[in-house]
Amino acid sequence: MLPRTLLPTLATLVFSTTIMACDITPVQLQNEALALLQKEYPERLFRRGSTAEVIVMGEVELGLQNLRSKFCLAKPSLDLKARQEEMRTHFAAMMQLIAERGPKIPTTWGDAKDRVFPQLMSSDYLRPFNGARVLVTRPFVPGVQLAVAVDRANGYDYVREEDRKRWAVDENVLFETALRNLDLKKGNAKLQGGGDPDRFLAIEEKDGYDAVRLLIPWVRQEAAKFLGEPFLASVPNRDFLIMWSTKNSAGFREMAKSKTVEDFKSQPYPLSPVTLRVWGNGRIEVAQ
Repeated sequence: MLPRTLLPTLATLVFSTTIMACDITPVQLQNEALALLQKEYPERLFRRGSTAEVIVMGEVELGLQNLRSKFCLAKPSLDLKARQEEMRTHFAAMMQLIAERGPKIPTTWGDAKDRVFPQLMSSDYLRPFNGARVLVTRPFVPGVQLAVAVDRANGYDYVREEDRKRWAVDENVLFETALRNLDLKKGNAKLQGGGDPDRFLAIEEKDGYDAVRLLIPWVRQEAAKFLGEPFLASVPNRDFLIMWSTKNSAGFREMAKSKTVEDFKSQPYPLSPVTLRVWGNGRIEVAQ
């Protein structure tokens, strides 16, 4: 039986929790955060990351997405002094976590195999590597890569090619294990949606793995049963997956497209604004 909660409409609920207008651009926040970090921690070296949403400290990436979300949602808006105070507290906690967590990546496959999960990531993360295979990734759709992450209590770390070689694990086995772990260890995700005349389903668990759940077989198969096959889907950011029927009204389709683009532009961890055509057997292509 398809686990499904009937929601009112796509416009009023499914997207309402994910759309965020914000006057603070990623570049502005990166500039402010970089200046503060260099002042607060002069003994450390910081630089801009591969995107405006990241600052790099040595081999550690400090994500700015959650911080920006907090600033964007603040009512009333925070001035520079208030933002600096929030950043000071935020980064102090991150530095403490970095100091306490020890080695990021397990040294053996035996220790890693129960902690690896699939993850979708923007291809922008690969730009600094100039084509070298540093992270273990596979192309998903234009602009998006399928990676493997090692899950931990306060986030995750991407698996590098050197990690895979040290573990002596075949790449196919690595991806298969990661997908199986997502299904078994984080398997309480629920499909929520609405019925006729405009059918849709969505996943928004906010556990960091919503979008990549499109690759779980039962998710696609249940969606195909409810929405028809092929069905349409979008993954505007890491923490949201929406799927809908090709038989939905023109108004619904246009709204879904525009909201996906808006969500891609405004939300943390953006992936892609494109619409995908999906089959239950795993075939996925960009819809024209």
